[in-house]
Amino acid sequence: MPYNPKDVVYPKNRIKKVIRVLHDGTQSTPDGFSIAEIELQNGEKVFGLRHNYNYWNEDNPDIGYPTVRPGNPTWFILPDVNALQQVINTVFPSPPVV
Repeated sequence: MPYNPKDVVYPKNRIKKVIRVLHDGTQSTPDGFSIAEIELQNGEKVFGLRHNYNYWNEDNPDIGYPTVRPGNPTWFILPDVNALQQVINTVFPSPPVV
């Protein structure tokens, strides 16, 4: 069973708490992904992304990805959402409306 995204707060010296889970991929499919709004220890609010299943970890695939040692689930902190959206729109332009 994948970790509940609300309970993923590693590394503890960087992540204070999960404010809210925006997308809980553990509810739809165990190998999905989750997105959350996270508060860092310095008070900054950011967004994180993680896979709920890790095919590369044969010993403990439910830990998901990314992880920090010694095998604790963590979040990949996304860049500024507006900047990220601009890059996504450039890399994956919308198809023309016909």
